[in-house]
Parts: sequence; structure tokens; C-alpha cells
Amino acid sequence: MKKFYLFFINTEQVHRFFNNKNTPIIVYLILLMSLTFSVRASNNLILTTIPLISKYYLNFNSVLIGILSASAMGSTGIMSALINSRLDSKKRRKLFISSVFIYSVFEPLFYFSNPYNIWLLVIFSGFFFGSIMPNIISSAGTIKDKKTRERALTLYTLSLSASLVIGPIIESYILLYFNLYQLFLFFIPFDIIAVILSFKIRFPDENNRKTKRTLNIFKNNGFKLSVFNNISYDTPFALILTFGGIFARTEFNAPYSFVEILLAGFFGLSFLSRFYLSYRPVRRLYITTTFSILLTITGLIMVYLSRNLITYFIIICMLGIPHGLTFPTSLTALSRSFNENEISVANTYFYAIMMFLAVAVPSISGLMVYSIGLRYTFLLFSVPVIILFILILYEYRKVPGIKE
Repeated sequence: MKKFYLFFINTEQVHRFFNNKNTPIIVYLILLMSLTFSVRASNNLILTTIPLISKYYLNFNSVLIGILSASAMGSTGIMSALINSRLDSKKRRKLFISSVFIYSVFEPLFYFSNPYNIWLLVIFSGFFFGSIMPNIISSAGTIKDKKTRERALTLYTLSLSASLVIGPIIESYILLYFNLYQLFLFFIPFDIIAVILSFKIRFPDENNRKTKRTLNIFKNNGFKLSVFNNISYDTPFALILTFGGIFARTEFNAPYSFVEILLAGFFGLSFLSRFYLSYRPVRRLYITTTFSILLTITGLIMVYLSRNLITYFIIICMLGIPHGLTFPTSLTALSRSFNENEISVANTYFYAIMMFLAVAVPSISGLMVYSIGLRYTFLLFSVPVIILFILILYEYRKVPGIKE
């Protein structure tokens, strides 16, 4: 493992030059949001465009598309759970900055993708992305004041949503004049910004008792509640991300530019939901969670019933609301369940679990689409969400203090 770490560049001198510990809190929050926006916009381009390129340019079937999407998430989870989570703060900083740089180099290379190298590009870009988002989440959680910290976490998720709205809008406009491959070249400026800002990220001070903390994390009821809550939406979200655009083209013959507008509408409602939470942080987690899951179940059933593109567009946009609410409530429950010494590892394992879920869902959904079709796949995905809803209600009974 030590030889692996030597691969990454030494960033200590650069870090001291930026002197990030003296950065005022408001400036740091802006920096954090800007970095999140740049990285997530670039990553979303890969996740949403690769399924379209795979089906309509490379002629992959739904099973291969699902496996390809799962490969990206799987490599992300491996980095997050098996490498990033085992490092102390100093080594994780080196890994983080190096990963941002390497990921930014890989992203434009998708312009040259073909049926063979696309697998390597997806796996390697996903792998290095696995050390980026968990550390940004942890950095947002280093703020001492509880109220300010929860607002920072909400602003983090708000910047995620903003990138997922503005990114597809940019993509939609570009696709009026260029093809899917050429999209990747237009996002190089976002990669450059991400590399520059990565040197300013703070990392929490931690002790080295990782084994005990990891054991306590998985026994923590607040952690389990956060995981169940996020899975309840990550399951249909992974389906939408992989096959939502394909559904629009296959069922309603939507052009590529409209597929991006579809995603912008989905993330637009997500953005508005998180913007509301940034103004009024979530207090009653129980009520917010119940509303989100019921809306998710309703939306999945309505996708099955949709019969025209406008109806489908409205339903997908509506599903953006629980997408906007679920992640902030999960992070809030997580932050209320751990102290500063534990939150970094808790975030890493939380993110890794989400990534491994994102491996299973595209693979399973690809097989289901191949076997029973797109419509029935969306309908059947409401079943695990209902089961998770029951589990969440049970977990809330174990941690009554976390609801307020």
C-alpha cells in the first residue's frame, strides 16, 4: 500500500503557500461551493453522456450499458472505501489533490472513446473521483459551530444541485451545434478550476484509532438511518441517471438536446428544494423523509403510466424534489450522530456504500430493461423503496433525538 501512495505528488509545500487555515469562513464556503460545482458538473457530464454514447454511438445493449455505468461507480467505491478511508488526514490531502488533477486529465480523453478504451476511461476516472467527494463533504463538516456546520452542508448540497442544473443546460446548448463526443472538450475549464481550488481544502484533525471508530460507525443507529434514507432515493436516481435519457429517446423519440433539458428540469427542482433548506435548515427530519419517499414512490409509478414526452418531463422534474431533500437530510442525520474525530471516516463509508449501491442498481436495471422493458423496470423499482420506507420508520424509533 505504501508504494501506491508514492505515486501521488507531494503537496505539502503548495498547501502551506495557500495557508488555508486562515481563510475567513464566508470565503471558505464560497471556495468549497465553487470546487463542488466544478467537479460535479464535470462528473455529471460523464455519468449522463456515457449511456447515450454507449447506446446510440457504440451500439451497446442495455446489459452492457448497465455494466459500464456500474464499473464507474464500482471503481469510485473501491477508492473511497478501501483506500481513502484508511488514510490519515495528511495522506488523504495528498491523495485528494492528486486525484483532482488526474481526474481532470482523464475527463477530456472521453473525446477519443471507442468500444474498447471507453471501459478503461470510465473505470479510471471513477476510481480517482472516489477520493474527491467524500473529502469535500468532510471539509464542509470541519466547522465547529453546529448551526453553521449544518448550513455549510446544505450549501454544499446546494452547489451540487446548481452544477447539475447549469451543466445540462450548457450541454443542451452545445448539442445544438456539436456531437456528444465534443461535449467533453467544452468542460476543460471546469477541470482547471477544480485543480486550482483543490489546494485550499481543509481536512479535519483526527486521531489514529481507525478500527474502533469504524466499528462504532457501523453500529451507530444514526449512520444506519442515514444510509437507509439515502438508499431510498439513490436506488431510483441511479436508474434515472442511466436510463432516464434512453427512456425519453426510445419511448418518445426525444432529441439529445431535449434529453439534457430533461435532466436540467430534474436537477432544477432538486436545486430549489436544497435552496429552501439552505434558507431554512431541516429541523423535523421525520416529516421531510416521509414526504420525500412517498413522492418518490408516486413518481416511479407515474413514469410507468406516462404516455407522452411532456408528461414524462413533468414527472421527472417532480422526482427532482426528493432528490433535493434526501441527501441533505441524510447528511444532517449523519452530522448529528458523530463528533469531529469520527465524521470524516463516517462520511467516507457513507459515500462508499452509496457508490457500491450505484454498482448494483445499473447492473440490475440493465438486466431488467433487457428482460421486461423500460416501463416495467421503473414500476418495479418502487418496491424496494417501499421496503426501505418501512425500515426507516423503524430506525427513527431507535434514535428519537435525531429527528429534531
